[in-house]
Formats: sequence, structure tokens, C-alpha cells
Amino acid sequence: MTGEPDPSAVFATLDDEYARDILVATKTDRLSARELSEACGMSRPTVSRRVNRLVEQGLLEEYTHVDPGGRHYSEYEARLERVDVRLRAAGFDVQIEVRPDPADRVATIFEEMRGD
Repeated sequence: MTGEPDPSAVFATLDDEYARDILVATKTDRLSARELSEACGMSRPTVSRRVNRLVEQGLLEEYTHVDPGGRHYSEYEARLERVDVRLRAAGFDVQIEVRPDPADRVATIFEEMRGD
């Protein structure tokens, strides 16, 4: 995902109970699709569709895990921190707060170390 999350797309996603369950389940732990399926009581195809949408919108981060046997699989962790909606005279003010992208966090650390 590039840029800021689109509020209308985020609202549509958050209207989906399965997507909300995935975000809650991955708030504190990275989980695989199999673990999400078990934890949230949904089929693997349902998990896959929701995870893809959440990753596209930057609300969920995907990590590749390699187990000791050399198998690769994805694990997911929520990036969504907060959605703030305020009614103003001119309409709604919507702010969506997500944790920074891991690559951006690393770049920021290096910039701070160099004094940029």
C-alpha cells in the first residue's frame, strides 16, 4: 500500500465482521492463516480474502516465517491503531492511524542515528 488509507475503503472493510475479528486477533500476536482460521472460526478461503484486503489497505502487515524444516508461510499482524471520526460543520473529519511500515521504521532509525 502506498499513501494514506482511504477512509471509505477502511469503513467498508471495518463493516465486515470477519475483517474486524482478524484485526483483533492479530493486535498482540502474529498469526498464520491457519491460526486465524482456528482463532476466528472461519474457513481458510474467508481468512485469505479478508487478509488480502486488509494488507492492501495497509491495516495488516504480512511477514514471511521460515520454520526449522525450511517451510515458508505468512504470518499477519495488525497495523491499525485508531480510526477517529469527527463531525464538523463542513462535514466529517476522518483520521486513520496505523503503525509505521516496518521498512519505514528501519529507515527512520538509521536517519536518527546519522542525525538527518
